Amino acid sequence: MTDFMLRTDTEAQMDDALEAAEILVEKDVGDGELVLMLVPNCALDRIGPIWPVLDEDGKVIRSGDPRFHANLRVAFELTQEQVDALPTFTPEPGIPYRVWA
Repeated sequence: MTDFMLRTDTEAQMDDALEAAEILVEKDVGDGELVLMLVPNCALDRIGPIWPVLDEDGKVIRSGDPRFHANLRVAFELTQEQVDALPTFTPEPGIPYRVWA
């Protein structure tokens, strides 16, 4: 299994990147209605924006990040083109907001 931490400015950009990486694909669910679905053997945790943590006086303890975040876990080998299409970022956080159990 391989895990990726992803970040884009918006959720729509995240979906576009995951489509480009062929992780999200359009499926016809009947009557011509298309929905985006994950390919088999992967999981996506849509985190969204990370809000700041404030103390009881309203002072910022940990800053937030208004961009859209997600964690991706794949149980198959991605091509280099797929990896390159993923919106990964550096440096990765020392203490991630959420991780896989």
